[in-house]
Amino acid sequence: MTNDMLMGLLPVVFMLHEFEEIVMLKPWLAKNGAALERRFPAVAARVLPLYGNLSTSAFTVAVLEEFLILTVLTYAAIAFGLHDLWAGLLVAFLFHLLVHVGQTILWRGYCPFIITSLLVLPYCLYALFALARSGAISPAPTAAWSVAATVLVYLNLWLALRLARRFEAWIGHDFAPRS
Repeated sequence: MTNDMLMGLLPVVFMLHEFEEIVMLKPWLAKNGAALERRFPAVAARVLPLYGNLSTSAFTVAVLEEFLILTVLTYAAIAFGLHDLWAGLLVAFLFHLLVHVGQTILWRGYCPFIITSLLVLPYCLYALFALARSGAISPAPTAAWSVAATVLVYLNLWLALRLARRFEAWIGHDFAPRS
């Protein structure tokens, strides 16, 4: 498999992971929200207002925004040979997956992101090592892009969730039953 083919798989792998979150987050929060508040009140105080009030449709809008940005950046990196930039995106995604692994360990049970986190971790590691082995990426630029991408991903999460809340308000207003 060429580096470009390996790189082009990232949006697919990202969506595989996100599908688990889209499908499972709302029912998981409904079942475990009270336990989350009891066991991790500080986390619950931050997470439940952000995600608990969003419909699955609105959460999907946030995921769509992230997917579009990742896809554009991935294919721009392929087209212009920006392998270190792409590796930085991959490392940010890898960090995201590792956070999910840590969350699941702390929770000591199923969390709505762990199955696909474990499934896609090998792809992330293989892609990173394959690009490094081929000489397409270098440690210093990849590290710099990794830090920048991780910061931008978490800043963008704020934007994506804001977009989701606006979508939620729009569907609540424009699609509410009329009497």
